[in-house]
Parts: sequence; structure tokens; C-alpha cells
Amino acid sequence: MFWPQILGHVMQKELLSHALMSRRVHHAYLFFGPSGVGKKTLALEVAKALLCSESPDAGCGRCRSCLLFDASLHPDFFLISPKTGTIGIDEVRDLIERLALKRVLSPFRIGLIDEVEKLTEEAANCLLKTVEEPPEGVVLFLVTSQVLALPGTLVSRCQKLAFSALPEELVARYLEEHEGLSPDLARALAFASSGSIGEALRLARGMEDTLFAVRSFLETVQEGDIFRAGFWLSQHREELHRILPLLAGYLRDALFVRLLGDRYHRVTVLSREDRCLVERLAHLDSGALRRALVALGTFSEDVLSNAQWDVACFHFLLKLRGELS
Repeated sequence: MFWPQILGHVMQKELLSHALMSRRVHHAYLFFGPSGVGKKTLALEVAKALLCSESPDAGCGRCRSCLLFDASLHPDFFLISPKTGTIGIDEVRDLIERLALKRVLSPFRIGLIDEVEKLTEEAANCLLKTVEEPPEGVVLFLVTSQVLALPGTLVSRCQKLAFSALPEELVARYLEEHEGLSPDLARALAFASSGSIGEALRLARGMEDTLFAVRSFLETVQEGDIFRAGFWLSQHREELHRILPLLAGYLRDALFVRLLGDRYHRVTVLSREDRCLVERLAHLDSGALRRALVALGTFSEDVLSNAQWDVACFHFLLKLRGELS
């Protein structure tokens, strides 16, 4: 299978790889579907393969063309991404002029426009002329997550490839293997991202600070400082939908380590910091860990039912301190 580093989209990859091998490449492709699922990444890989001098069916990654492409210096490849809110006519005219020049290294000159829905009306009309009558050897890739915002005349003149959200289990496995996340957190982020690997990675990388803060919160409770812990919870009320499942995950892992010991293999996939916290919590009595989980569940219900915040928070922290410290 070509491009194994790109998750999912088997049908799209097969269609494109067949076009490369047969050298029957369309002059304009429109990749559309949800954001963050790999449309632009696949378009870049296909462009790289088209320009490759050694292995044009997939791209060798070693020749001068591939090395220049990877360094964003290829003289026959041009990328437009919106720098502001729109893509203006001057940018499109510049692209068209560059595509019309003599090829330098490769049999094609390739233009890729990301977020093509942000073309102004004038820019879209200017691009349409090139799509209708492309210069010889020119291939265009248009990428969008809002295909309905494009002019129908532009859409009709492209070969269209629809992309869908990735299966959540595929996203979760990628987060486990490449980002080192625990299975529970990986599944939670895959669900929260609605099958968008780009969004899942953004959430995962933004989660590092949250995980650090959650670990600090538990340590603060164990030290008995519920006032500082309460202040922290108050400062993060809008994020409780993410924080409370993380707290529950630490307590649940600690309980299973306490009950199963070395037979609980999931602890081996945790980061060093998470493992240290879980193992420290696992020294507590299993009954205390169970009661802490019950207290967390009650607090979650109180938050969802809009109970009085100060009272719910104080009772929760008192109970948690009593069980964990």
C-alpha cells in the first residue's frame, strides 16, 4: 500500500496510486472533507511522487527532487495557504504565472491551494480560467473542508475525491503509538476529535499542561491543602469535562495496580510521571481508592446538575483529602 504513514483513506490512496503508475493524471484534483483528516498531507505526497525522478509511482525520498520537495525548495512546486482571512487575486495570478514557466527538474509543475474555499470571488474566477485551459504538464490540487462554499463551475472542472472522518480506533491507536498516550486518554481524544487526526493531535499536545496540572492537583490534595486545590478547581471550571475523567483515570489505574499488581499491564504504557503518581496512589488502601472514585462521581453529578459550586467543591475536596492523604 502506498503512503502507509497516512492514516486510512484506502480507496483514495489506491485511486491516486493507480493514476501515478499509469501516468494518467488529471490536471486538477479537488480533495474535500472534514478538516484534519489528511487531505493536504496526501495531496503533498502525490505531488512529491509526480515530481520524483527515481520512483514516480510513489516518490523515492532520496533523489534531488524529493530532497528539495521535503525542504520546501522545489522549483516546480508552488503552495498557497491563506495568510489572512482570504486568498486574493494577486496570489492566484502569481501562482498562474509561475505554473506557466518552463519546468526546471520534473515533468510537471504543480500548484496546491490549501483552504481553497477562502478564495475571493475574483481569485476564484481567475483560477477557473487555468482549470479550464491548463498549460501542458500542470497539475493543480485544491484542498477544502467546505466544498459547498466553492463556485460550482470550479468544482465541476476538477476530479473530486471525498474524504471522511477517520475511524476513532485508528486515531486512538496512532495517539498511543506515536504520542505515547495511555489507551484511555487516546480513546477519549479520538472521540473528542470526531475522527480528525489533526484535531486529536492538537488536543493531545495541549493536554500536556493539563496533565501536569492534574498531577499537581492530586499531590496538593494528598498534602492536605484543600484551599489551594479548591482555588485551582475554581480556575478550571470550564475545563472540568476534560479534567474529571483524567482524575478518575489516575484513581482507577491506582486501584487496579493495588488489586492486580504486575498483572495490570496497562501501567507499562503510562509516561514516567503518570506511572510515578499511579504507583504512589496504589500504596493507599483499595477501599480508600474506591471511596475517592465514588466522591469524584458524586462531584461530577453535582457539577452537571448545577449544584451550589462552593458547597459541592468543599465537600468533594474534604472527602478526597480524607481518602488520599
